[in-house]
Amino acid sequence: MQIIRRENMTFICPSCKAGMNLPLCSCGYAVPCENGIWQLSNMPDIITQGDGDKYIGYEFIGKSYSGSRKYTIEEGDRLFAQEVSKETGEGVFLDLACGDGCFTVPCASFGTKIIAGDISNAMLSILQKKAEYNHISLGNVTLCRMNALEIPLTDNSVDTVVANSVLHLISNPEKVVSEIYRVLKKGGKFICKDDRPGKDFDNTFDNTKYLEVLNFFYSEYWNKLKAYQIYPKKYSWNFNREAVCDKLFARKKEKLIERGNVYENPLKDGFLPRFNGRGFSDQVDVPQDLHDIVMNELLNEAKSKYGEEFSNIAFKGIEEDLLITIFTK
Repeated sequence: MQIIRRENMTFICPSCKAGMNLPLCSCGYAVPCENGIWQLSNMPDIITQGDGDKYIGYEFIGKSYSGSRKYTIEEGDRLFAQEVSKETGEGVFLDLACGDGCFTVPCASFGTKIIAGDISNAMLSILQKKAEYNHISLGNVTLCRMNALEIPLTDNSVDTVVANSVLHLISNPEKVVSEIYRVLKKGGKFICKDDRPGKDFDNTFDNTKYLEVLNFFYSEYWNKLKAYQIYPKKYSWNFNREAVCDKLFARKKEKLIERGNVYENPLKDGFLPRFNGRGFSDQVDVPQDLHDIVMNELLNEAKSKYGEEFSNIAFKGIEEDLLITIFTK
C-alpha cells in the first residue's frame, strides 16, 4: 500500500465528504484497499444510459486496450512523462484516468510523487504489472479507484494534472475540467498532450494492405453482427478543450517536441489483440458470446483471404511530433 502523506494534500472521505488522510477518516470510515488500490469511488465503471452524466470506463476493455504492448513504455509517453516530472518538481502529480500507466510508470521512474486515479481497477492492475515488468518502483505512487467527475481530493491539493485520452469519453467534460481546476493549487498546471504531424508526415510508405485488412475486419464484423440486430454505437462526445480552458486558466503555453523516427506496427501487436478483446469503445455493447462467434469466423476468413501469416502485416509510418499545452491556474 503506497500512501503519500503531506499536510497540504488530502483526500475526500467517500462517506462524510470531509478532507482526510488515508486510510482512516475522523468520521471513522476506513477506505478499503484492494490489491494496493484505494477504493475512493463506488460508482460503476461505465454509464451509457439514463439522464445523468455518462462515461466509458475500461474495466473489461483494459486487458486489450494496448494490445500486446500493454507493458511497453512507448518513447513518446516517456518523453511526455519527462516533461510532466519537470513541471511537477517536488510537488504532487495527479494522473487522472491514468489507464494502464503509460505516464504514471515512467514518471515514477523519475521519482515523481504521483496520485494515479482511474475508474477501472483492471486498468490500475495493468499499471502495477507494467511497473513490475519494467522494474520501476511505485513507492511514490498512490493508486486510487476514482471518478473524474468527482475527484476525491480537496481543493488546491496537487501541483500538476494530466487527463489524457479521457475527456471525449465523458458526456460532461466541462465538469471534469472544472474539477481539475479545483484540485490544482494556485500556479498549478493542467498539462495536455497532442500529436501533431511532423515535417515528414507525407511519406511514401505503402500501407494499402494493412488498411485493407483493417477495413475488412471493421466492415465484416459489423455486417455479421447486423444479423443479431447489433449495430455500432460510438461513445464519444465533442469537446472544445481550448475554449473551456482559456476561460478558466490564467495563462497558457505550448512546447513542441519534434520526433520523426520511422516505426512499424504489425496487426498482431496493436489492432488485432485490441479488436479481438473488444478493446474499442464501439464494441462495449456487443455480447461476449456473439463477439467470440463473429471473431472466430473473421479470423478464419482473414487467413483464407490474406494468408496464414496475415497478422504480421504492418503499418509503417513516421512518428508524429508531440505538442504539449500547459494551462496554469
